[in-house]
Amino acid sequence: MLERVITYIERHQLLPAQGGIVVAVSGGADSLCLLHLLLQLCGPGKRYPAVELHAAHLNHMLRGAESTHDAQTVASMMAAYAVPCTLGEIDVIALARAEKRSLEDAARVARYRFLREVAQGRSIAVAHHADDQVETLLLHWLRGSGLSGLVGMPPRQQDIIRPLLEITHAETVVYCQEHKLTPVEDYSNSDPRFLRNRIRHEVVPLLQELNPGIQRTLLRNAEVVRVDLAWLETQVDTSWASIVVSEQEHAIQLDLAALLALPLSLQRHLLRRVTAHLCKGQSPLEPRHLLLIEQLLTHRQDSELHLPQRLCVRTHNNTLIFEHQSNTQEPAASEQAHDAAILTLPGEIQVPGTSWQAKAEIVPEPMATQFRQALHQENWAEIWSSFVPVDPYSAYIDGESLGTQLLVRTRRPGDRIQPLGMLAKKKVQDIFTDNHVPRTTRATIPLFFSDAHCLWVAGSCLDHRVRLTKHTQQIVRLSIQPIC
Repeated sequence: MLERVITYIERHQLLPAQGGIVVAVSGGADSLCLLHLLLQLCGPGKRYPAVELHAAHLNHMLRGAESTHDAQTVASMMAAYAVPCTLGEIDVIALARAEKRSLEDAARVARYRFLREVAQGRSIAVAHHADDQVETLLLHWLRGSGLSGLVGMPPRQQDIIRPLLEITHAETVVYCQEHKLTPVEDYSNSDPRFLRNRIRHEVVPLLQELNPGIQRTLLRNAEVVRVDLAWLETQVDTSWASIVVSEQEHAIQLDLAALLALPLSLQRHLLRRVTAHLCKGQSPLEPRHLLLIEQLLTHRQDSELHLPQRLCVRTHNNTLIFEHQSNTQEPAASEQAHDAAILTLPGEIQVPGTSWQAKAEIVPEPMATQFRQALHQENWAEIWSSFVPVDPYSAYIDGESLGTQLLVRTRRPGDRIQPLGMLAKKKVQDIFTDNHVPRTTRATIPLFFSDAHCLWVAGSCLDHRVRLTKHTQQIVRLSIQPIC
């Protein structure tokens, strides 16, 4: 296997000549196999002598004590290998609720946020293998991704590298047995709530009954599509100079008439290229976004459309303009903040300059007791979510360090918050953009502050530092409601 992986790494130039690589280590057979292989390749006296490895493991807090045990096991393994290791944890259920994501999507987002915080620009090696590639192809097909999704995961995707894409899961299991590696077992890999798991355990076995070679067939089809897609990309290269009027870091302008003169297929691939440039490597456009853009072009009116990842597209005269909104200015009204109001705990006040009433209350002991009892269960987060209603106008936080007063006001320039699952702070302005909050309402949304930092951007984002944890003693409910 080592020679196959070396060949794959060098064919796709996955490892740098020198520098660091962060290896995502869940503790399962796939990630242990990846780490063990890289340990044989990287370091003094080896094939890549100037490459250093750093392991990273995120506890998703989905399985209670088992998740904690897995993290400790990974830390012990890395200590035995003398590999530096960073551990992190995130309440994925709380993140899914706060950011209105599915549990599966929230886990993926949390994982990559964590890995990138650890990597700080270095490459990140993940243990995706051939079976994962098959599942990804089926997922993309189910979601209607078009040609770009039917090629599956590339060996390199921005800062992510995948050295095991030609290795199967069965082979990683055998490798671990041969090298006396003891993987940890993550039972969430069988959880039917996750679509990928249902594809793995239900759809793939059914397809194998119909065609025992279905996995090879899907991978072969992906290679055929990859060749066709490569030809289309050369056509985009040829058309680029005549279509793109202006190309800057945060904005690209297209000649509208020249764009519409292209076949529809080339139009769409060129738009994906444009948005990939603005998003630093990968286009967020799905078929539904392309249809919305085409409707915008059909009406030929000066209007704008907001897309994922803070992208905005608008028509103006004879041009189509794509902008990354981190480089755009919001209306001046949104930069004007009213005076802050003191909110006692417990208590309620009207938020100055808005039509919102803000309230802070200590959660009654019976509910707090339910929470503490739930902590003793492996699925404590699910139990908690079963008796706390999902409501964008309220948030439950750890009240230990709040004191007796909070500050409530609207946004001011420079306001920041540390979103759930993130190690770094983020501008509230960017939170609004990511959550597609209309610009006309941003100036009136209440923000709750302690003496130390922002706690909650109402309806949009909870601060990671006040999340509920197994150490929580006092629970505080923050809420807003419109004033009639």
